[in-house]
Amino acid sequence: MSKKNITQIQRFLILIILILICVILSLLILSKKQTQSVKESNETNINVSLRQSVEESQSSVFKPLEQNLSKVDLGKNDLNETTLTEENLSKNEANLSLFDLNKSALIEQNLSKDTNLSQDINLSKEQNQSPILKEQNLSQKEKIKPNLTKGQKPKLAIIIDDMASKEQVKNAKALHLKINPSFFPSHTLHPNTPKLAKEFKFYMVHLPLEALYFQNKMPVLSPSDSEEVIEKNIIKIKSEFKDLRFINNHTGSIFTGDEEAMRKLYKVLARHNLIFVDSKTTHDSKAPKIAKEMQKTYIQRDVFLDNEDEVGYIKKQLLSAVKLAHKKGYAIVIGHPKHNTFKALRESKELLESVELVYLSELYE
Repeated sequence: MSKKNITQIQRFLILIILILICVILSLLILSKKQTQSVKESNETNINVSLRQSVEESQSSVFKPLEQNLSKVDLGKNDLNETTLTEENLSKNEANLSLFDLNKSALIEQNLSKDTNLSQDINLSKEQNQSPILKEQNLSQKEKIKPNLTKGQKPKLAIIIDDMASKEQVKNAKALHLKINPSFFPSHTLHPNTPKLAKEFKFYMVHLPLEALYFQNKMPVLSPSDSEEVIEKNIIKIKSEFKDLRFINNHTGSIFTGDEEAMRKLYKVLARHNLIFVDSKTTHDSKAPKIAKEMQKTYIQRDVFLDNEDEVGYIKKQLLSAVKLAHKKGYAIVIGHPKHNTFKALRESKELLESVELVYLSELYE
């Protein structure tokens, strides 16, 4: 065979090889596109299925309760400036998304079915845990933190402020609910509060602090009071309420808004083994800053129940609190010993079955 023929054959073989390579590459590209299309379709179906499941779950849990509450006409807007501030804080803080909570749970349940959802699951877990992790960002010296156990019901602590009379004690006990009564310190207006507090397994003290828009009939602690004056008051309270562990503020928008005043109060409470609970009567409270500075857990009220003294409104606030408890594992609410507040609580026992009512001592000790 001549050299010319051999050269032509070689060129022909090279051409065939190039054509085969092109065909193979084309087939690989086509196969990859088909695989990607199938994957996107599967992910779309999974997301649609998850959303439908979440919506069904959310509807089945809370829709009947919300339908009952929607029948109530709320129309009271005549509030003083302090109450309006508290109401706005409560509504803003209780604007929850139960959808996010249920979505997280459903994603975790379907983890074994689709590993492609792992990143979404991790993100959802971080979002749901962030309120708790934020409170647990403490030094090793401070061990107080919310006691939350996976698998248990969400926890709800109901504080009833302004406790001072036998009638209020009778009505509170008649609820047959685990509540956290907060009693005023003894005063000529109500000298028997230490004795009344003993009728409860757990109680708190409701400490009057100076406020901007509220005129107290009782002595109040003022930002101008020295640390010695504050300690004298706390020693008296501690001597009257023997088993006391938790104190929350009555009014106090001026006092809690003063950084140095809160620093003095936290120091005194720490020396006497007492824990401060911020009733959050002002958005400008300096308690979070001082608690962090002194390496103490910051405990705050999440929802006010009865800024409006109307049963329907109180039930809606309670529903918001329950949703919050389901979202972050626990919630703290504050109400007052009013007729309508007690009535709303009595009529909400079905709702309260979805959470575990606890004392603050169970949540933080």
